[in-house]
Amino acid sequence: MRKGRSPVTGRIARRIVGFVLAAIAVAGCAKGPLTGRVTMPGQPESALIMSWESGLFGESGTMASTMPDGERFKGTYQVVRAGIPRSALPTAWTGDEPIESQGQIDGTYWAAGADHAAFVNTHLNNAIGTLKGDRGSTMLCRFKLLDAAAGMGGGGSGECQTSRGAQITAQF
Repeated sequence: MRKGRSPVTGRIARRIVGFVLAAIAVAGCAKGPLTGRVTMPGQPESALIMSWESGLFGESGTMASTMPDGERFKGTYQVVRAGIPRSALPTAWTGDEPIESQGQIDGTYWAAGADHAAFVNTHLNNAIGTLKGDRGSTMLCRFKLLDAAAGMGGGGSGECQTSRGAQITAQF
């Protein structure tokens, strides 16, 4: 123990530091809905709500959605920043995932990151999402962020496609 410092003072200081760190972590995370419309082959257009939750600094996080046919999707999103390595992109975006997973997702999504420099230039300061369905489907999303520094919490709009042919438009 340091001279002149009581054990109680040390405990109080540790608690204050812990509280401040916890408050920063909570403040750094955001979540919210994406509201949109989905068209699925052979079905009328319908409403769709997706959810997102950011990680500590808002540059990445998780997403989820349930389609009108009941398929549940879960996955991740990330903001594309200058200097992002190709290895940091999900394999469906780089074309390294098995082609059987592509289904009806078009080439503006699937393997769009094969030309890494063009992909980063196109999606710079915007977000991409990759979700997997509980019935084996894949969903790829791209979002235009209103405030890149705020990530998904700053609002924006986007679109998604699924390997089963669904087309989604969304606002957040």
